[in-house]
Amino acid sequence: MEYRDLLRTSWRYLAFGSLLTCLGTLGSAYFVGLFNGDIRREFELSHADIGLVFSITTLASGPALIWLGRKIDDVDLRLYSISLFAGFAAGCFLVASSTSIIAIAAGIFLVRLIGDWLIVHTAVTSMARYFGSRRGTALGSGAVGYALGPAVFPVMAALLINSVGWRATWTAIGVAFLLVFIPLVLWLLRGEGEAHRQFLKPESTGDRRSDDGNASWSRLEVLRDVRFYLVMPVAIGLPFILSGFFFHQVALVEAKGWNLTRLASYFVGFAAGKAAIMLFIGPLIDRFGAARLLPFYPLAMAVGLFALAASDHPEIALAYLVGCGISTGMWMVMTGALWAELYGVAHLGAIRSMAQAIFILSTALGTAGMGWLLDLGFTFETIALASIVYLAVGVALSVFLARR
Repeated sequence: MEYRDLLRTSWRYLAFGSLLTCLGTLGSAYFVGLFNGDIRREFELSHADIGLVFSITTLASGPALIWLGRKIDDVDLRLYSISLFAGFAAGCFLVASSTSIIAIAAGIFLVRLIGDWLIVHTAVTSMARYFGSRRGTALGSGAVGYALGPAVFPVMAALLINSVGWRATWTAIGVAFLLVFIPLVLWLLRGEGEAHRQFLKPESTGDRRSDDGNASWSRLEVLRDVRFYLVMPVAIGLPFILSGFFFHQVALVEAKGWNLTRLASYFVGFAAGKAAIMLFIGPLIDRFGAARLLPFYPLAMAVGLFALAASDHPEIALAYLVGCGISTGMWMVMTGALWAELYGVAHLGAIRSMAQAIFILSTALGTAGMGWLLDLGFTFETIALASIVYLAVGVALSVFLARR
C-alpha cells in the first residue's frame, strides 16, 4: 500500500531513482571486471597489473567523491544528472579509444567514480531529501534498479563483446548515455527546477531539519558529533568484510573445494535477497526510524558467515550469499535514510559523499587486509568468525546510538 500511494503521487521521481540505481551498476566492480581479460591480453598486463590499476582508481575516487558529491546540495538535479551522464560517457569513450594503460586507468577512474558512486549517490540523496518521512519507502523502491542492472547488463555486455568487441561495447554504452538516458532523465525530472528553488529558500529550513527537530548540520558539525562515530563501525562493516570475501572468492572456492561456476550461479540468491529486503524494509524505516533498525542489518550476514565457517558443504555457499544479500539490501536503504534522519537534508550531499568516501576506503582496506591475513596463514573460517565478532561490537555501539 505504501508503494502504491507513493507511485500514484511521485512516480516520476521514483522512476528516476530506479533508473539511476540500475545505471550505476555499469560502474560496479563486477561489470568492469568483464573486460579485464581483453584489456590484459591487448596491453600485455598481468593479473597483478590490472588489479593495481583497479585499486588505484578506486582509492582515487574517494577524494573526488567528497568534492563532487557535495555539489548536489547546490546544483539543480537535472543539471547535476546530465553532467554525470556526460562524464560517464566520456569515460566510456576514453576506455574505448585508449592506446596506453594510462588512458585505460583514466577511463576506468571516470567510470568507477561516476557510475558506481556518484550516480547512485544522486539517486539515494534525492530520494532521501525530497520524500521526508516517507524516504524509507522511496529508497526501497530503488530495489527495482538494483535487481534489474545485474540481471541485464552483464549478459548484454557479454553478447556485445563476443559480437563487436570490447572497445565497440564501451562506445555503445557511451552513446546510449548521451542519446537515450540524458533525454529520459530530462523527461522524468520535468518541473525539478521549481522544486530545487523551493529547496534552496531560507524559509524552507523547517522542512530541512533532521528528524529529531534540530536544524540541518554541516559536514564539519557532523565530524564533531559523537553519533557519527557510533554509527561508523557498524556502517563500514559490510563494505569492509564483503569486499574482502568477494574479491578473494577464487581462493575461497579452492579452500572449500567448491566449483567456481556453481558459486557464481548462487549470486542470483544474493541479488534476490537484496532486492526483496529493500522493498520490505523501506516502510519499516518510515515507521521506526533508520537509527533504531540499524543494529539489525548485520544479523543475516552474520548467520551467513557462521554457516561459511561451520561447513564445507557446497550448498552452504547459497546460504552465505543469501544472508549477505539480505544485509546488503538493508544496509543500502538504512544508510541512505540515516544521514537525513540524524542531520537533516540541507547538506545531505556533502555528508553522504563524506560517508561514501569512508566506505570506499573500507573496501580497499578489506581486500588488501584479507589478502594479507590469507598470506599469513589464516583460514577463511577464522576470518569469518573474526568478522562476526567485529560486527557484534559495531552492533553494540549502534544500539547505544538508538537508545540516545
